[in-house]
Amino acid sequence: MGQALTKSFCNEGVEVVILSRGSGKKTSIGRYVSWDAQSLGEWTNKLEGADVVINLTGRSVDCRYTKVNRDLILNSRVDSTRVLGEAISQLQRAPKVWLNASTATIYNDCRGSSVPHDETSEGNAKGFSEDVGRAWEKTFLDGQHEGVRQVAMRISFVLGQEDGAFPVLRRFAKLGLGGAQGPGTQWMSWLHIDDWVGIVRFLIENESIKGPVNLTAPNPVTNANFMKEMRKHFAPLGIGLPAPSFAVHIGSLFLGTAPELVLKSRKVVSRILKDNSYNFKYPTLATCLQNLRVGPE
Repeated sequence: MGQALTKSFCNEGVEVVILSRGSGKKTSIGRYVSWDAQSLGEWTNKLEGADVVINLTGRSVDCRYTKVNRDLILNSRVDSTRVLGEAISQLQRAPKVWLNASTATIYNDCRGSSVPHDETSEGNAKGFSEDVGRAWEKTFLDGQHEGVRQVAMRISFVLGQEDGAFPVLRRFAKLGLGGAQGPGTQWMSWLHIDDWVGIVRFLIENESIKGPVNLTAPNPVTNANFMKEMRKHFAPLGIGLPAPSFAVHIGSLFLGTAPELVLKSRKVVSRILKDNSYNFKYPTLATCLQNLRVGPE
């Protein structure tokens, strides 16, 4: 997701500085600067005079939720957000806007024909991921900075060719394993990688938007329909064996991931993007997967 943004900005001649504990892949673009995402250091000089700060730091949630991993997931998000706030408070020329990642998982599990959650819904769902999301946003939004517009991006399931869960699901579909996962009735809110870039740029340019914003396509689908659409585009003969809930739990042990990433129901839309007339490039899953099947335009 970060590299997709970087490519978009660099293509227009914008300088992008990436704060990272590593040096990136050989194919990575942007200028890498070292930081530990916990404490102030020389990296803070790179924020002076910057137009925009975008924080996507956080240990991947695609792992088993052991005590060690839970601590890493929480602390990597809270610590990086806290120290960025400390750095911004010391700047002579602070950025005009600070976009901080958050998660759409903070909303309650939504099943059946229930109305989707939007930004007016309470983010009071119970669970580890939900607690992380609230702590993350509290750290971000409690620290207000004069002249800096702050947007908490509640990001849904982003679909892109390179990384994340989509290549895994595509591989399952190609192997004939693209059936419904668990009951199949759980909702999935999703977003094409191009709209991820488009929305971030939209939020930067639209000075009236601040606070939490859901980053998700306007048409969530059930898992059964999601996998059905995956089979249409990627499965041989459209065949896909289902994975009952018990199989998801067993498979998660072998894959080193958390079953809730598949089994929780997330039915979320964005009232803010709709009210501000963001024009989705891929508003439906069919158009999204068609693009991902044939590749970039």
